[in-house]
Amino acid sequence: MLHRVAAVAAAALLTTMTVATAVTAAPAEPTATVTNIAHRGASAYAPENTLEAVRLGAEMRADLVEIDVQQTKDEQLVVIHDTTLSRTTDVEQKFPDRAPWRVSDFTLEEIRTLDAGSWKDPRYTGAVVPTFAEVLDVRNTRPAA
Repeated sequence: MLHRVAAVAAAALLTTMTVATAVTAAPAEPTATVTNIAHRGASAYAPENTLEAVRLGAEMRADLVEIDVQQTKDEQLVVIHDTTLSRTTDVEQKFPDRAPWRVSDFTLEEIRTLDAGSWKDPRYTGAVVPTFAEVLDVRNTRPAA
């Protein structure tokens, strides 16, 4: 995976250098397009990697919504960036004796009891860590161009 990322980065750098050279050599119509990616959903506005953030990213006309996936103790796929639950949930209050609160040490049922929204803003209190399937089921609410 790391090699693939490095290859993509190298290709992007070469493309950028080629475009810059072409622009300097002779003005031309722009051929590159910009892709708007909602990182962890619209994470600047809603709690990252929640259904709320994914929906908002689509509503804000993002071309893509990037998410992160981890596996639970009972082998379910959940959408959360960190390998631990402590930064974006109330796991430390609900399960104080389970440090270091790794996603892989909790079942989906346990994770679904956590609040994954109030750390960002009180209006998101009660948001849950979604499953991968739930995120895939979010319908594209993006308005037509």
